[in-house]
Amino acid sequence: MKIAYLTNYLGLEFLTKYGKGKKFALSGPFKSRGIARSLMAAGHEVTVYSPAVTTCDAVIPAFTEVEEYPEGKLTIKYCNILSKRRCAPINEWRISRMLRKEAREYDALVYYNITLSAALSIGAFNHAIKVIEYEDNIFNRSLVDDKISMEGYKRKLYNYLMARTHGVMAVCLGLQLKETLKYSVLTPGIINEDVINNVSNRVNTITKDKPVHIILTGGIHYSKGGDLLVKTMTHIKTPCIVSVYGNCNLDEALKKLIADVPERHEFRFKGYMEHAELIKTLDKDADILINTTRSMGVGAQAAGFPFKMMEYASTGRPIVSSEIGKLDEEYNRHITYYDSEQPEAIAAAVEEVIAHYDEKVQLALDLQKKVLNEYTIEGTGKKLNSFFKEIEAHES
Repeated sequence: MKIAYLTNYLGLEFLTKYGKGKKFALSGPFKSRGIARSLMAAGHEVTVYSPAVTTCDAVIPAFTEVEEYPEGKLTIKYCNILSKRRCAPINEWRISRMLRKEAREYDALVYYNITLSAALSIGAFNHAIKVIEYEDNIFNRSLVDDKISMEGYKRKLYNYLMARTHGVMAVCLGLQLKETLKYSVLTPGIINEDVINNVSNRVNTITKDKPVHIILTGGIHYSKGGDLLVKTMTHIKTPCIVSVYGNCNLDEALKKLIADVPERHEFRFKGYMEHAELIKTLDKDADILINTTRSMGVGAQAAGFPFKMMEYASTGRPIVSSEIGKLDEEYNRHITYYDSEQPEAIAAAVEEVIAHYDEKVQLALDLQKKVLNEYTIEGTGKKLNSFFKEIEAHES
């Protein structure tokens, strides 16, 4: 099957040409690459159509690049891109125009999230299977005022796309859209070679004479709960080193919070680290991995599922997480969750892990085995193959 994959992918050539000195959140491209490779592992031919990003401060001419992986060649097509602030709608319109012209070449369309570009493109695929890769609930509430921004527009966009879509590749249980779509498959994260080649199955231990090392990846801005993590340090009695990796500037309010961290602890902001090196660091240094991502007001398993949670799980280290890191019952039982966005609750979860550390490590190692088997490119490819075969059998 020939599949057109509409997603904001940044290929290696794009990053080399236009990404020098720029800070990108690369979890999205990592996930898209994993999905594309999994589809190729299932025997499909995949072409990515990307409106790229709006943060390069450049006018980028349309071009095509090809990346080679063990599963095959991945073609990435970019439209003419205005990589400047507030130009995303222009780029979405341009990539949809390119995709509409070439739609007849494909047997299926996979589109990432509810977007304008998907709505503008899907009508050209009446002959094909249409699937949404749903990662961010369009009805997530604002972190500040608990409102859904542009709700009427989003509802129209959602209804239009759902009426023309066959199935969903969902990042978590609450986004499987079972009341709306006939076919669904769970794709919460794909583990690639960066992870597989850089984790071990050693049994980690902690001792009373050394501080416990807690690591957060993905940056420290408000949605990631960085301020919650720093405030939590006041309530953790066991001496800790807390390290944060990711692209984010520290604002004055956060600097003040860090300055008030008790002397028994140490806070380290490490900034960006290349992905494979980051995984090595987690394997080598982490005692506890933490996910303090804030809730979006739509329920524990409907707001999304942070990509880092699957990478955390691959390390065999105990995980402390907010409700946004919940998946299914089998996954959840290996992790220590806190229920409210209060520093005291987060600290209690951390202290629980420390108090029962050997037991928590065994649970983490059991989860590691599951993840490194089921959520690899090969494992995801098998699930996607069955998913597309089911749609093809009933909708052709």
